[in-house]
Amino acid sequence: MKITKNHLAVACLSTLLAACGGDSDSKDYSYVRVLHASPDAPNVDVLVDGKAVLTNVAYQQGSGYLKIEAGARDVSLRVSGTETIALDANFTLNDDGYYSVIAQNQVASLEFEVLDDTTKQNNGSIDVTVVHASPTAGSVDVYVTADGVDLPGMATLKNVPFDANATLSEIASGNYQVRITGAGSTDVVYNSATLPVSADVTAVAVNSTKGVSPVSLLIWADAVTPVLDASAEVRIVHAVDAVDVDVFAGGAELLGYFSYKDTTIGKANASATGYLTVASGDLPVAIAPANGGIDAALETLSGTLTLERGESYTVIAAGDVNDLPGTQLIVLNDKREVSAAGKADVRLVHAAAATAADPVDIYVAATGADISTNDPTFADVTIGQNTGYTALEGTTAYQVVIAADGTKTPAISGLTDTTFGADSVTTAIAIGNASGLDKIILTDDR
Repeated sequence: MKITKNHLAVACLSTLLAACGGDSDSKDYSYVRVLHASPDAPNVDVLVDGKAVLTNVAYQQGSGYLKIEAGARDVSLRVSGTETIALDANFTLNDDGYYSVIAQNQVASLEFEVLDDTTKQNNGSIDVTVVHASPTAGSVDVYVTADGVDLPGMATLKNVPFDANATLSEIASGNYQVRITGAGSTDVVYNSATLPVSADVTAVAVNSTKGVSPVSLLIWADAVTPVLDASAEVRIVHAVDAVDVDVFAGGAELLGYFSYKDTTIGKANASATGYLTVASGDLPVAIAPANGGIDAALETLSGTLTLERGESYTVIAAGDVNDLPGTQLIVLNDKREVSAAGKADVRLVHAAAATAADPVDIYVAATGADISTNDPTFADVTIGQNTGYTALEGTTAYQVVIAADGTKTPAISGLTDTTFGADSVTTAIAIGNASGLDKIILTDDR
């Protein structure tokens, strides 16, 4: 069985699952579903009595209920593509019982959390089970409210530790909102926004891999639907030489007297890597010479960003001070997690307005390597374009040569002996005009 688009194909395994097409045998059966909620564990196969019932299950993926013979069953997780058993446990499954099995915690402390869903399946009402499966989030307060109401004074579930769960019974069908704070705090660290509920559901809080929130929710019904925090992150880079600007967002001034080479790193309300947290959705942005006001911004450089929830973006104002109407906004969708342990994910962006830099060839090679006969790693890159993230070996020294088209002469200094740390994500931006080219190096990882 292979996982496709967050749901699992269920095979008919004759010794473990009911025969396809009917229930004519005399065996007793129970119903089991499995969720992978260990943030640093690899993809796994799920075995029942040594036989695979699910394969290649990734973090935050899970199954619907599988029909499995009742009684004493051995359930284990095998690292996909190997014979290594990562976790093994014995369960007694009752006839017509329903069970949710969650593989959780960091891989060094991997464990099963088992929920008995039998009553919830048979009581004819809508029930919502909330599970805290984020090993790094600490104890939290959970607020489950009608959609759009202010945060109430009392949490629905208070001081919930990791590995705890609770069921809210006989819930009316409708739109809800789930918000999570640290235990005893009213500062919301996760907001689901509108969450429709029309049937039994299990909401599992897990470590997030995107955005500003440390957690996200997995809504587990017939399939698993990740629900990221309703915010997005935006980082701004000023790459128009020799002019100070004001930056407007949503009709209001966001940053004043923003200078060439400035980023939102170090600015008020920005994270350590320079991201500002904003609501997801459409965000009008505009940039104009300082003290010019938003009307000048709309005439100079403006646009509307469509920000997806839980995603992170870098917005670069690029161009030449002598041609402000020709400037442009370069909008990049950022990675905040490294692609694989030990790797360094690196992205190169062309934001230099110099005529000689349109286009450029980019060479990436080990430090000291002779590139005189090499073809460009990325050829004919024009302003506004980027290379996408490339996974390099972390801690290895590289030379990055950004050269005018058809040449191999570096146009930007300081990239000839560059080491990108293991487990890092980096964006390198080429900036400047005819007066000289330069670079801005940004850290993208969370």
